[in-house]
Formats: sequence, C-alpha cells, structure tokens
Amino acid sequence: MKPPRKQRLAVVFALMLTGAATAARAQTTAPGPMALSLDYDGRLYIKVLDFHFDGRLEAQRYRAAVEMRSSGILAAFKHFDIKAHSEGPVEAGLPDRGVFDYINHDGKRVRQVQADWTAEQVRTSSMPAFSNMGEPPANEAQKRSAFDPVLQLVRIMVVQNPRGPCDGEHRFFDGKQLYSLELTPSGTGDLSDRAVRLGLNNPVRCTVTYHEIAGFKRKAPGKRDQGLGQIGVVFAQYGAKGPWLIASMEAPTQLGAAHIDLRDAHMAEAHP
Repeated sequence: MKPPRKQRLAVVFALMLTGAATAARAQTTAPGPMALSLDYDGRLYIKVLDFHFDGRLEAQRYRAAVEMRSSGILAAFKHFDIKAHSEGPVEAGLPDRGVFDYINHDGKRVRQVQADWTAEQVRTSSMPAFSNMGEPPANEAQKRSAFDPVLQLVRIMVVQNPRGPCDGEHRFFDGKQLYSLELTPSGTGDLSDRAVRLGLNNPVRCTVTYHEIAGFKRKAPGKRDQGLGQIGVVFAQYGAKGPWLIASMEAPTQLGAAHIDLRDAHMAEAHP
C-alpha cells in the first residue's frame, strides 16, 4: 500500500528543502566569510509553503537557521511549523558536523529534537521522547557518517565545484531518521526571470532519488521512497563564482505537480 496522500505531499515539501542538498565531493576554493539570507515559496496550484534560510560562514565557525511552515491546502493535509538550527566548526574551509536541533509544531504537539556530533559519539534527545527509534534504528556508525539536513544545505553553498552538485549518493541524519539522496546529472537547468534578476547563473539540473535507511517504520525494500519517485532540482551559482543555491524544485504528487522557487536572496561579507 502506498503512503497516504497527505503524508506524501508533506514529505515532498519537507524533504525538498531540508534534505535535497548534498555535500559536493570536489572542493577547490570556498568563498570567503559570508552571510546569506534566502526565501522560497512552495506551490501546489496556490502557495502552500514558506521557507526562510539564514546562514553565516566565518573562518572557524558556521551557523545556520531554517524556518519552514505549511499553509493553504498543504496545511489542511499536514500542518507543520519547523524551526531548525545547525552550527559547528569550519575545517579546511568547509563547515563540519556540530550541533543540530529543531522544533516542530504539527498542530497536535510540539516536539524538540537535538543531535550533537561529539568526538566520542552522536548524542540525540527528543522532548517528548520518541516511542521508538525505528525498525531498525540508526546505528552509531551510520549517524557519524551522515550530516544534518541544514549543514548539508550550507556545505553545498560554500563548496566551489564547477561541475555542480549532481555527484552521487549522500546521507542525512536528523536525530532519528537516516536517509539517502542520490543526485544524478540531468542536463542544463532553466532559470526563471526572477532567478536571473536575483543574480543566479550557470544552472544545472539534478534528478534526486530518496531512500529510507534507518529510523523509520519497517517496510519492504520497494516501499522505502515515500512514494515520491524522482524529484527534479535546479541549482545555480549566485554571482560569478557561487555560492551554489537551489533555484527551483519540482515533484509529482497525486494532487498535481509541486513546485518550490527561490523568491529572494541577499549575500554580504560576514564580519566577526
């Protein structure tokens, strides 16, 4: 049986913006210290989602925050109001694992989750506590090899990779669930007039495939994609040499095509 329609619709939006970003494998020169602010709109015929990102990269530390809330028809199916935060060290110009936390108001309860990557282990906590950690739960090695979703979004922005970010499978851990996204090249992307006016260029298109690994309800191998199929993502560089930004996304749902588009972007040099 396929996941309920409302569940798949919510996963499309939550996944596409908190998870559909990958750590590029080839690093050349990362941009200097910067502060970046982004706004996205999600649409399913009408506007159904607001997404805001604020990030700050300094020489030795990064911090980033995401706010995402459903509205309209999406809120009717699946309400969420998520605030997530990630911060940690910068090693060799790249932000690395540190502390990730999020709080979600889902219309029924408020849940706060934290994951802390230490030298010894990945410590996790949840208030209220999860009734179980999935079948199977994520093990320590899996947690340590993954990145939190907000950190992944930061990493793709700051790595200068002229080939773009469509470079294979990457793993994410959010404090309970561990999943992978496989990004494969699918040609040159198209930019909207608004994206061009914002200063985006050099678009590339990726096909994204989602797969549950651990921390979820037990399912048959062929049922671990939430019924999403393939998601299309266009990345583009902001300015002459980056950073790479998500310009647009699209995914099929039973209610029609879901779209997310960059609405506004601002970047400035970060000062200590």
